[in-house]
Amino acid sequence: MRPGDMLRLFKRDTFPTVIHFTHAKAGSTWVNGILRELFGRRVKQRVGGVPDFSNARGRIYPCVFMHRDAAIAIPAVETAKRFFILRDLRDTLISRYFSIRESHMPDPAGKIEAQRAEHRELSVEAGLLRMMESGAIQSAAKVQRSWIESSDIVLRYEDLIANDVPLFTDLFVKRLGLPVNPDEVERAVVSQRFESVFRRRLGEEDTSSHGRKGLPGDWKNHLTGNLAERFFGLYGDLLIQSGYESEPGWWNR
Repeated sequence: MRPGDMLRLFKRDTFPTVIHFTHAKAGSTWVNGILRELFGRRVKQRVGGVPDFSNARGRIYPCVFMHRDAAIAIPAVETAKRFFILRDLRDTLISRYFSIRESHMPDPAGKIEAQRAEHRELSVEAGLLRMMESGAIQSAAKVQRSWIESSDIVLRYEDLIANDVPLFTDLFVKRLGLPVNPDEVERAVVSQRFESVFRRRLGEEDTSSHGRKGLPGDWKNHLTGNLAERFFGLYGDLLIQSGYESEPGWWNR
């Protein structure tokens, strides 16, 4: 059986609704690519806000940025198979900062260009401080909290990067029970690896690219001293709750 043939055996009314919840800068484009390789037209197009779940049966919704309480208040979401992917909020901050400053596509309203101009007038330290106190990072933190406190499937970006094939196979085949086999999952995951998509090694930086670096832990190169202490004052409990730190004072190690 060729990849994808199994899916044709499942009519739309028997294929489950699947929703990938996450937050910005947590590998959403990467996971979207894997889902599309595996499930093709079943995967809905990404939207900027809340997707239309009115005809959700048999569909896969990628990259949905929603607080869990708001999400499960929607009947189609409450009964769907769902999983959440989070990323170390420190790396989320760094990735978003460089994206806004250098590579993010402009939006019709001109907000990205306005933010870009502001950040290019600031030092990196001042820009990161402004970013960590911004609504965007506060929102990502709230979304993280809402999902890690739940009983839903929660995966960490860093674990997926380090052990992609086994963890995605476990997710799709065992935990979600989707009609794909391990070989299909492996082919899809390998095809969407950083090296395959961007033609450079994971961690090799290109500030003009949407995939700037991809390697976990880049925050250590930027978030030091007073910036690190301020970040911990704002989000330190979340770092501990999500398992990225075990105790305060990580910036002094």
